Amino acid sequence: MTFEQLYNTYFTDVYRFAVWLTHDSTEAEDVTSETFIRAWAKRDRFRTETLKGYLFATARNIFIKHRHRSNRNEQLPEELADGSPDPHRAAAARMDLDRVTRELSRIPSPDRLALVLRTEHLLPYEEIARILDISVGAARVKVYRARRRLLATSSEKNGGN
Repeated sequence: MTFEQLYNTYFTDVYRFAVWLTHDSTEAEDVTSETFIRAWAKRDRFRTETLKGYLFATARNIFIKHRHRSNRNEQLPEELADGSPDPHRAAAARMDLDRVTRELSRIPSPDRLALVLRTEHLLPYEEIARILDISVGAARVKVYRARRRLLATSSEKNGGN
């Protein structure tokens, strides 16, 4: 596999994951670039079946290193672009996004990250375990806990229905 093939195949997934981690497109670009540079430098060490997980783990480690270095914790921006033309739908979608973002932020970071890797990136539990450096069973528990917590808060908001 050439660098161009590696980049073209996985860029979108790695960049989306980096945006989710950083909440900042510029920082996500930096994390994504550094991820591919490191992956290419160590291309003899990864296997094709774990490549996406390897890239996600690398991106996560780079993000953590950058965060420790800069010691910043940024929140999602208040104004997120919504492409829907209907203002009522846009307002409802914004309220839903705000609610989900708030609820996600209340979930402990490892559980939240496991949930995103499973639901957004459709990674198997084995890959999640490798990325988070935990057992497969612990990865399953983290995803379960995060889902359960989101459902519980959703149920509370709807009057227990």
